[in-house]
Amino acid sequence: MLSALPALLAAIAPPRPIGGWRQAERLDARPSTANCTWKLFNQTLDHFGAVGGTFPQRYCVYDKWWRSATQGGFHAASDAPGPILFYTGNESPVEEYVNNTGLMWELAEGMGALVVFAEHRYEPLSHPALCGHAPRLCFAYCTTAQALADWGALLAHLRARHAVRAPAVAFGGSYGGMLAGWLRIKYPEVVDGAIAASAPIWQLAQTVVKETLDLPSVAITRGVSAVGGATDMCRDNLRAAWPLLREVGRAKGGLRLLGESMRTCRTPSGEDDVLQWGQYPFFLLAEGNYPFPSTYITFSVGPGLEPLPAWPMRAACASLNRDFGIHLDGSARAVNYTLRLGALQVRVDWGEASGNGPTLTEAEIRESGVLALATAVADAAGVWYNVTKDKPCYEVASLREAASRSEAGSRSETVGIDPTPTQGVRTASNEGCAACPPCEGCPPCPVAYCNWEEATPCSYTRTLSKTFSWEGICCNDALSQVDAQGVGRDIFWPPSVPHRNYTVESIVGPHELRPGGCAATYDAQGLRGAPMVSDPWSGWMTAYYGGRNISSHRNIIWSNGALDPWSGQGVYPPGGSADGPMVQNISQDGSQIALVLDLGAHHLDLMFSDPRNPPCFTEARKIEKRMIREWIQEAYDTNRA
Repeated sequence: MLSALPALLAAIAPPRPIGGWRQAERLDARPSTANCTWKLFNQTLDHFGAVGGTFPQRYCVYDKWWRSATQGGFHAASDAPGPILFYTGNESPVEEYVNNTGLMWELAEGMGALVVFAEHRYEPLSHPALCGHAPRLCFAYCTTAQALADWGALLAHLRARHAVRAPAVAFGGSYGGMLAGWLRIKYPEVVDGAIAASAPIWQLAQTVVKETLDLPSVAITRGVSAVGGATDMCRDNLRAAWPLLREVGRAKGGLRLLGESMRTCRTPSGEDDVLQWGQYPFFLLAEGNYPFPSTYITFSVGPGLEPLPAWPMRAACASLNRDFGIHLDGSARAVNYTLRLGALQVRVDWGEASGNGPTLTEAEIRESGVLALATAVADAAGVWYNVTKDKPCYEVASLREAASRSEAGSRSETVGIDPTPTQGVRTASNEGCAACPPCEGCPPCPVAYCNWEEATPCSYTRTLSKTFSWEGICCNDALSQVDAQGVGRDIFWPPSVPHRNYTVESIVGPHELRPGGCAATYDAQGLRGAPMVSDPWSGWMTAYYGGRNISSHRNIIWSNGALDPWSGQGVYPPGGSADGPMVQNISQDGSQIALVLDLGAHHLDLMFSDPRNPPCFTEARKIEKRMIREWIQEAYDTNRA
C-alpha cells in the first residue's frame, strides 16, 4: 500500500549522524591540524559515580596567539590571560573540526586567544578500555552528560596555569552545536558563552511540536525555490513529479519506460522504489547547499571525497527549470489535488492516489511528456548519485534490498555489531531488573536505565567506526529525531504520516518506556552497560536539559542556515523561525539570540571565509564577533569585581 512507504523507509533507516563536514577547496594559508600541538588529557571515566578509572582524551591546542587580555584588546587586570576558544567535539574524529571551523581560527589572533579542539569520548582515539581490563559497564559512560563534564574538567586543566581565570567561549556545529549550547546551559560557570550552530535540540520528541514537525522538509523545499536561489518552477515540478511517476509505473510497461528515461541499470522492481530513490538525495543536497564546492556530505555519509558542486540544489534544479505542461487543480497545501500531463491523470488525496496509468498505451505515455519529467528528476538526483560523473547508469534498489542493506549496515558496518546475537543475552525480564524510573512520572534514568550488576567483563575486539560515539549517544541517552514530510508545505509525497489529524503522539507512540533497549545488541559484542529499555520520548534528555524552557539563559547564539534541513528543529523565540529576521532575541537582554542565515546551509557560519559566501555570512560573522567580545569582556569585569 502506497501510504506505508514513508513509514517503511523510516523503519529501515538507522539513526544518522548530524555533523561532520569538509570544505573541498583548501587554501594553503588556512590553519589546519598541521598547526596543532596534539595532547592527551587523563580524563575521568565517570564524573557522577563512584566508578574509578580514566582514559586518554585527545585534544588539539594552538597557543601561538595566546597572550594577555589587554594585548587582545580587553579591559582586564595586567596578569589576566587571553580567552579560550573551545570546540566541543562531536561525532567524528576531531580533525574534521580543526580543519574546518574557520570562525575560531579567524577570531583567535585578534583576541589573543588560546584555540582548543577537544575530541568527544568514545571516538576511536579517545575512549576507555573496552576489552581486557575494561571498566565495569564499559559502554554506559558514552553519554552527553559525561561529555559535557569532560569539557569542564579539560577547561579547568587549561586554566590551572594562570592565577587569573581565562574566559572561555564554546563553539560547536550540529551535534557539537547541541553540546556547546548545553554546556553553557548546564555549566555557565565553566564557559562564558556559546556559538551553537545548526543545533537541532528541538527535534527531540518532547521538544518538537506538530507545527515544527515538517520544518526540515520545508527547509529543503526552500532550497529548490526562488527564495533559496533556485526557481519556484523547480519546486512545483518536483512536488508534482512523484504522483505522476508512480502512476506511469502502474501502466503496462511503465516501469521499463521509467527505467529507460531515468537511465537505471535495470528495470525498477516497483514504482515506490522509483519514488524513494528520487527523493532520497534532497536532504543531503540541502545540508551541503554551500556557495562553494564541498565534500561535507559526500565524505560523511556518501560516495567519497568527490565534492558536491557549488549550490548543489540549484544544480539539481537545472533540469527542472522549465514548463513540462503539468496542470494542478486543487490544493497542494491540503495534499488534495488532481494532476494532468498530456493524457496522464492522477488524483491525490493525502497518501492515496488513483489515476488512469494502467489504461494508457505506451504511445500515450510518451506523448504526455512525463518521460522527459522522469529524465529531469533523474538528472537532479544524479547531482548526488553521480557526483563522480562516471556512472553510466543508476542502481535503483528495491525497498526490500534497501531494508536488508540498512539493517546490515546499522548493525555491523556502522555500529560494529554482529547481526546474530550470542546465547545468554541479558534482558530486563530474565534478570529481575529493578523498576526504573523509580516513580510514576519520573524521567528515565540516565546512563543505563536499569543498572544491573555486571559480572562479565567487556570484551569488545572490533575496530571502532569514526561515528562510534554517535551510536553510543543515541543508545544510552535515547536521543530521538522526530519529523514529518509530505504534509503540504514541501516537495515530498506521499506523506510520512497516515492521516491529516496526525500528532507528535501518533508518530512517537505512548509516553512510556519500552522493553528491548540497546543492551542485547551491544552485549552480544562484549559491550556492557547499555540500556535494557528504550524511551522514544527522550524523557531523560528533556528533563536534564530543560526542553524548550531556555529563555532565562544568557550568552548563547543559536545560529541556523535557512537552507539547512536541521534548521527546522533549531532554537528560536516564541513565534520565531528560519523565515524570520536575521536576529531574533530569546532572552530579554538580547544576550541569547537566534541568528538566521537566509542563504546558509549546515553551519555555514562556522566555516572559513570565502569570497563566494552570501552576504548573510558576513553579517552573521560581524554579530558573532561583537557578541563574543562582549561575553569575554563581561567575564573579565565579573572576575575583577
